Amino acid sequence: MVAMTPDRAVELIGPCSTDDATVGVLLGGLRRSLAREAINDELYDDLEAAIGEFANPAPEEIGPLADRLRAATTGLVGVVPHLVRPYPVEEMQRLIVLSAEHPRPEDASGHVVRFATAMLSLLDLMGDDAL
Repeated sequence: MVAMTPDRAVELIGPCSTDDATVGVLLGGLRRSLAREAINDELYDDLEAAIGEFANPAPEEIGPLADRLRAATTGLVGVVPHLVRPYPVEEMQRLIVLSAEHPRPEDASGHVVRFATAMLSLLDLMGDDAL
């Protein structure tokens, strides 16, 4: 084991800045990084498949699409509190309720549309952090 003094540790870390501009840039970068863990291109592809201009998922695609949206909901639940102020209570409740639903096959298409729309509304609230 090697002991290190606090002075030596500071030397190794190098100079750091605590001014508001630098901290703001760092915070913005951390928020984007956090958002990227939950929001990725696949999520946008799934939203496009569910509610895009040419969306018309086949019946056998709807179940897996809903499952992927449920997985994305789990990720969003973890990051939204850090990215959206004030916390979007109604939007999160709606998304969580839709995530918990498992409709009958004949109602699954409408459910996926409602689910994707609720998710898109939440992403809109996140603004640039959701890009």
